[in-house]
Amino acid sequence: LLKHLRNALRELELGKEDVAELRGLVSGTLRFGSTHVFSQRLVSTALSVFTAKYPDIHIVMKLGTSTDIEQAILERDIDLGLAFLPPDSEDIEYEALFSDEVVLVVSKKHPLAGTAELPIRQLNGLPCALPSTGFSTRRLLDKHFAREKISPKILLEINDIPALLTLVERGSMGTLVSRRAVEDRSELSVISITGARLLREAGILKHRSVYLSTAARAFVESICGTH
Repeated sequence: LLKHLRNALRELELGKEDVAELRGLVSGTLRFGSTHVFSQRLVSTALSVFTAKYPDIHIVMKLGTSTDIEQAILERDIDLGLAFLPPDSEDIEYEALFSDEVVLVVSKKHPLAGTAELPIRQLNGLPCALPSTGFSTRRLLDKHFAREKISPKILLEINDIPALLTLVERGSMGTLVSRRAVEDRSELSVISITGARLLREAGILKHRSVYLSTAARAFVESICGTH
């Protein structure tokens, strides 16, 4: 019942926004979700541009894993999501934006610091802290580990990427995350992995049955113009 009530309330909100659009007004509420890896630079930049252009639009922001974002879309908790592809549900459609490489990240004091590339097989037995299994990057890694029969020494799993990178910076463990996650972390050493295609494609997600308001479409344009 709660699910149906949420859908009904959101439809009422969208109806009021449609009327406002007909009157030439750009207002209403935009509910947007993003994975943590995109929140630091891409989303924050897009939001600053968007709010300056459309100050009358109220934004509700949700952060989580790709799985969290997809679930929020299915439950009509958010209108749009920025996450890694592909979504698990056929009820979610998407527009691909860009690809991102998964890299090995270590502290400047780590024995591998300064290395440009590392074959994937050398991850076997490497002490690591990794994103939790709810992250799409972790699912990609687990698939490649199984295929290559590789077993890193996983000492810790955590569902917070900034906290994960801080742990790596202060300790002796490595981690494997999206390159975009370390764009602003000059204190870390980034190493490309060879011998495997560790690429993630990111995109804008929405429910197939949901009509996007002018506000939502304008925000998609902001994201596309920022990445």
